[in-house]
Formats: sequence, C-alpha cells, structure tokens
Amino acid sequence: MTTANPFTQAPLVTRLEAREQVWRYIVDAPKAAPSTARVSVKGKLLGLNSSSAYRIVKNGISSKAIGPLSDYLGVGKGQVVDYLDLDRTTVSRRAAKDQLLPMHSAEGVLRLLELDEMASDTFESDEDAANWLRKPHPMLDGESPLQAAKTSFGAQRAKDILVAVKYGGVV
Repeated sequence: MTTANPFTQAPLVTRLEAREQVWRYIVDAPKAAPSTARVSVKGKLLGLNSSSAYRIVKNGISSKAIGPLSDYLGVGKGQVVDYLDLDRTTVSRRAAKDQLLPMHSAEGVLRLLELDEMASDTFESDEDAANWLRKPHPMLDGESPLQAAKTSFGAQRAKDILVAVKYGGVV
C-alpha cells in the first residue's frame, strides 16, 4: 500500500479555505481550548488571549495542520516545516498517524498566524500582507518576516516593523 507524501500534494484551495482548515485543526485538537478560542470570523483571525493560546499550545495541534498552513501562507510545506524547526520525515510520519506537533512547533503555528493577522491588518489586504511576509526585508538581515518568525524575538522584530509601517515611527 502506498501512502501519499503530504509534501508533494498541491491542493487548490483559496487562502480563506486554507485559513479555515488550519483553525479546524487547532480547535479540534484533543482537549481543545474553550469555544472562545474559535477565532475565525469570515476568515479573519481574531486575537487570541494568552490563556487560550497557552491552552492550544499545551494541548497540541495536529501535524495535519502543516498542509493547510502552507497553502494559507503561500509557501511550500518544506518551508513551513523549516519555520517550525521540524524534520520533514518526522512530520510526514506524524501526519500519517494524526499525531500532534511538538509544543514548540504548535507555538510556532500560532506565531505565524498572529504575524499574518497583523500584516493583513497593517496592509489592509491579504495579498499585500502575504507578499510582505514572504519578501526578504533589510531590517531583518535579509530574511523574510516568516523566516524571522522562527523565533519569538524575530517575530517581535517583524511586528515592530509592522507597527512602524502602520503608525509611523522609528523601528
């Protein structure tokens, strides 16, 4: 029996559909966060409070969320796996068994979604936000904001840039 490799499948879904799929994996996890964590309204991510985010990370996110997250961010699954500091083979095996991402990677998923939400709010366009997130930025040492978001400090740096873009000011 041959199983499909989740890194080579290329489902054709809209950004909105992919966002909804990611959130289904997040809130449908075992011991999911309370209904207040259901943060998707018309495809927009509503801010998670730290308590809900903590519960989501603690309870885990399915490894199957990598595919929709990749579609949503408009990058390859291999890049998402890299952003989340995971091994591709391990993720494929975990996804096939519907296992949870490690805690640090679940936190990374929320970090990427939060950064995307902030970029969408700043640029007032999902397309412009997605382009900004993928484009290398000189204030991030030539990394894209998604690459910088591999760490919480890098994500904070990208957020600082977004605040300066939105409100003006020094970064």
